[in-house]
Amino acid sequence: MQEISSLTLVLSDRCNFSCPYCPQQKGKNVLRIQDITAFLDLLRPRLAQEVWLGFYGGEPLLSWPLVEKTVAYAEEKFKGRFRFTLTTNGSLLKKEHIFYLKKNRFKLVLSYDGLAQKNRDAGSVTTVEKALANLREHYPAGYAVNSVFTPQTVPLLAVSMAEMLKKGHKHLLCSLDTSVPWQNADLTALEGELKQLVSVCLEHQQKTGSMPLENLKENEKKGVFACFAGRDRLALLADSTVWGCEIFHTLLGRDPHNPDYAKYCFGKLADFISGFKEVTPAVAANYAELRQDYFFSTKKEMCGLCDDLESCAVCPVTAALATGILAVLPSWTCEVKKITRRAQAGFAAALGPPGRIRQNAHA
Repeated sequence: MQEISSLTLVLSDRCNFSCPYCPQQKGKNVLRIQDITAFLDLLRPRLAQEVWLGFYGGEPLLSWPLVEKTVAYAEEKFKGRFRFTLTTNGSLLKKEHIFYLKKNRFKLVLSYDGLAQKNRDAGSVTTVEKALANLREHYPAGYAVNSVFTPQTVPLLAVSMAEMLKKGHKHLLCSLDTSVPWQNADLTALEGELKQLVSVCLEHQQKTGSMPLENLKENEKKGVFACFAGRDRLALLADSTVWGCEIFHTLLGRDPHNPDYAKYCFGKLADFISGFKEVTPAVAANYAELRQDYFFSTKKEMCGLCDDLESCAVCPVTAALATGILAVLPSWTCEVKKITRRAQAGFAAALGPPGRIRQNAHA
């Protein structure tokens, strides 16, 4: 295990939404502040100089007092070592929350699906849009909007992102649910939507000089993706188990008899603390094997032999939500990634040299 630079606290598995694409199961588990403080105290000697401490759920605003208690403890005992993040569906976000988040320099991720939000929770549209308006007014640089699109809602992708660009959000993310099958017609629709989105973003950049959508920003760094869960990051779940990343619990946490449960779970918090020196290195070593060049597709093609290896990154657990096997990718994930990379390349080519958009960009 390396120096730890990222910790996630899943405060509870309660949520006031039932999103059709969410793989997490609801429950009644809630972390205790004693568990959180014990977790942080144990890891103190392993922490990097700056650590991101993330609050997650379920819906973390259902456990707001726990957020406040944790931040107070971290500030008192760790003297500014932590930077805080919180991921929320936004439906419970009030101005008083926003002022607190701003005061404590949180980075907020708000999940909102644009015109597809009505497919997710029709009653939430007005409430979440009000929360977004408050964020835009009171903490414009402190939040990002993450929008999830499925094969069913992908025809709404371009128009949804265009609307959010118009509203002036400074940080946008567009996510695609690959845990369900993408048929050829869905992939064709995705390519068309991304082409439209490229045009919209080029026009926006030409008018404003900014590019809020992170997905179209090409990553110039090339290399083989490796999952850093369990090595420089850990997660404490609402049932008091410890994992390298919260999504491993989503995949394996309900089935302790699965051989992969013992392979990737560090155990209950009490066991994690008592066996830290003996058990932790062995489990962390299992996480270290999760490298993209070791992955396979369902077509039995090895990622290590793919020409796109060094420009592709797929979460092995997200893939397993579709295939049932860690690090085995469904064939549609490969196609979705290729389409996305083509959109990024098209945007970069049309953009031309830094700060200049080629005259024929919209031709």
